[in-house]
Amino acid sequence: MKCSRCGNDAVIVQEYAGVALCPRHAAADIEAKAKREVRKCGGISSGEKLFVGEGGSAESHALSNLLSVILAGRRDVTFVTDTAFATAVVTADTLDDIAEHLLSLVCLGNTTDLLETPEKKTIRPLSTIPRTEVYFYASHHGWVGGSSAGKTSTFSSDIAAFLKTFSVGHPSAAYALKRIADQLPELYLERHNHAV
Repeated sequence: MKCSRCGNDAVIVQEYAGVALCPRHAAADIEAKAKREVRKCGGISSGEKLFVGEGGSAESHALSNLLSVILAGRRDVTFVTDTAFATAVVTADTLDDIAEHLLSLVCLGNTTDLLETPEKKTIRPLSTIPRTEVYFYASHHGWVGGSSAGKTSTFSSDIAAFLKTFSVGHPSAAYALKRIADQLPELYLERHNHAV
């Protein structure tokens, strides 16, 4: 398959968008999505103190590289090692993580966790990027480990398998679930404030 933008060999096929991308255009697309999500979360302000959860995963490697692109040349942002000193928390949650988390909570009947707003500003640059594309980006930037170990519980594995199977016929299902997860806290607050 050829890249939809330049005609070179494609390495990523985005069925949800109807495009195939070569390594250069796939990396650029992932970076653009991450930057857009950071802006949607309120951006990274001057003087921001960021806590980034570190790990040895492909997601953490991709996040580290994306932050270096997003913050290139900026000296007005610091990184802290304790959330108590942070003004914002940056996570490596992928689109799949967000969608699977929502499905899990709904299946367990525990939707109150979805309605809680975090104490600190939370930035999830990878939350609009499917896990497979995050793995591509990580390996494109030197990641040599395998894919992350993934979910450990049978229930979590079942949720991930269900979403993967369902997404074959509905490629944008994870995006729809993320939109719902993003909107629920605001809708709850709006309804709660209206009732008071």
